[in-house]
Amino acid sequence: MTKSYDVVIERDKETGQFYGSVPALPGCYSYADTVEELLKNMKEAISLHLETLVKKKVKVDVESVVGMVKVLV
Repeated sequence: MTKSYDVVIERDKETGQFYGSVPALPGCYSYADTVEELLKNMKEAISLHLETLVKKKVKVDVESVVGMVKVLV
């Protein structure tokens, strides 16, 4: 069964690398030099993270991200 997960992508100002994390899977993250590489890494990180949760019999919560907005201050 295929499932999608929201991935938050940020760019590190010091290194220029991209950082991805999955809000629904705390502790699931990866770094890469390009967004394309990051997305590939994130697929692997999510798969491995889910594999570990299944082995530990930990229930995975449903998606928690509702949306993302910019707030002007």
